[in-house]
Amino acid sequence: MSDILKFVIAFSGVFILVGAIFLIIGIAMFNNRKKKERNCTLMTHGKVTDMVRRKSYDRDGEYTLSWYPVVEYNVGELKFTKESPYGSYRPKYTIGQDIEVYYNPEDYDEYYIAGDNLPKTLATIFTVVGIVAISIAIISAILIL
Repeated sequence: MSDILKFVIAFSGVFILVGAIFLIIGIAMFNNRKKKERNCTLMTHGKVTDMVRRKSYDRDGEYTLSWYPVVEYNVGELKFTKESPYGSYRPKYTIGQDIEVYYNPEDYDEYYIAGDNLPKTLATIFTVVGIVAISIAIISAILIL
């Protein structure tokens, strides 16, 4: 086997693997959001009670800040306070802001914030990166071979 062929196989294999991982994560994120939209059919009014700031460090010790809204909503007499699993670079909400919350009538802990497109945006980014990486692998293999 020639060195060029080994390189093409290695290059394509890495891009296909990385692409497949991103694609699977993106599809899983889309499915999770669709499941929430299917399950969370009842709407209640909620309020942003806090914005939690978190630092994330990279391997160079540099950090970025992300803001996670804490949402409070009522279902009957029950009060729920949940920190969103999705943070943003800048605070997307303000403390005291009224929001619409959709919740699962069979599991009040399952919810999503109406109009919060961040989960769909992240799912789209992961899916597109996956497709692009797989496409690069296939196109480069065809062109080189």
